[in-house]
Amino acid sequence: MSGAIAFSIVLPCYNEAENLPGLLEAYRAAWRDLPSELVLVDNGSTDNTAQVLSELLARPEYAFAHTVTVPKNRGYGYGVMTGLRAARGTVLGISHADMQCPAEDLCRAHEKLVSISSKKVFVKGKRAKRPLLATVITAGMSVISSLVLWKGLADINAQPKVFPREFLATLDAPPDGFELDLYIVYRAKRLGFAIESIPVVFGHRAHGHSKSAFSLASRRRQITKTLRYIFALRLQKGEA
Repeated sequence: MSGAIAFSIVLPCYNEAENLPGLLEAYRAAWRDLPSELVLVDNGSTDNTAQVLSELLARPEYAFAHTVTVPKNRGYGYGVMTGLRAARGTVLGISHADMQCPAEDLCRAHEKLVSISSKKVFVKGKRAKRPLLATVITAGMSVISSLVLWKGLADINAQPKVFPREFLATLDAPPDGFELDLYIVYRAKRLGFAIESIPVVFGHRAHGHSKSAFSLASRRRQITKTLRYIFALRLQKGEA
């Protein structure tokens, strides 16, 4: 691929070998006629993700995609940032590789961002049709993060997230874990970006399980980590 890249989509892939064929086909079907790229981050996978990616990306119909490898998993956030730093687009987008987040959502988010003349626009998903417990947890975390950080923050873990390349340079202290979603939205708000949203509906995983909420215990651990990070972010010098 040569020339300017209009849009880079970054998907961290940690042990997603079974989902990759369907994922790539979904993106091929949704792909727009843009000079764009799909960056698949093999985020320290211990299954056969590397082999599956090598076989799939050798096919000409997937020429829009390439891979970046993290030798050892250091967390979701580290994988995302590795992919973003390797991306070449003037607009960058992130989402998940677990088949729960439709490829079409990235295209819609990109279209919304480029339709707005301002350079300080950040587009994110706003989840609908969710289970009651998940909705309550998300609302509670949104209230806590908004009050502690003095910014209106809502549905911080919703995907996709799409933003101009210039925003990447402002992410100077990104966390390695799932707290990255909170950090990115908070930084955008703090820097005066207009936060626009598109409605999204998360589907069901085709294969495997969530890396952060595969059980009640894991969900509690992730909520606890996020709460600690919210208060740590509030206490950081110059962040309040």
